[in-house]
Amino acid sequence: MTNQFHEPGGSGGSDDAVWEDLVRRLEHEPTTQPAHELEADSAQAPAEPTPKAAPGVDPTLFTMHPALGGPRDYEASEELLEDFVPADPPAIGSGNPLVNLAWVAAAGAPLVLLLLAIFWRRAPMPLWIGLCVLALGGGAYLFARMPRHRHDNDDGAQV
Repeated sequence: MTNQFHEPGGSGGSDDAVWEDLVRRLEHEPTTQPAHELEADSAQAPAEPTPKAAPGVDPTLFTMHPALGGPRDYEASEELLEDFVPADPPAIGSGNPLVNLAWVAAAGAPLVLLLLAIFWRRAPMPLWIGLCVLALGGGAYLFARMPRHRHDNDDGAQV
């Protein structure tokens, strides 16, 4: 079975021969032998090839045109980096306790209802009704605390 993906002509060869051909082409040294002849030469070579010294890599091979620069190519000046001091983040859970309780009720009660429906179908009816009321009450409280109108000069962005 030949591997048609190594060579454009579809002729297969050993991976070593194809790799050597590719390295020669990338080093700008024209190959004097096609890959199928390199395969025949590699078949006659000893079983354990001797390690070869890697040629030097041309540093211009990996440089891009200046017009193709990306966002990671930008380096900020040192004076901009020294002036920036990030604000301290607020402590977790330091908000309004009623809002936190409403979130627990609005999100936790449906989860408990789902678990009851899966594991304890014969739960007492007051528990089912109480969890439904708790979920609806928490959602209503959170909805009531939403802002009623937009600020005229607020575009939503914060820095």
